[in-house]
Amino acid sequence: MTREELKSQIDELMRQYADEEIDGATYFQKMMELTTSFQNESQED
Repeated sequence: MTREELKSQIDELMRQYADEEIDGATYFQKMMELTTSFQNESQED
């Protein structure tokens, strides 16, 4: 995943949260999953 892909996924999460499609706990969990998977991919390079 590139930084741009990560940013677009984070932007989509923020939009879903702002539109109340997901709650704060779901938002936080998904954000942690995104950043963790991004960091893990970055370390493998």
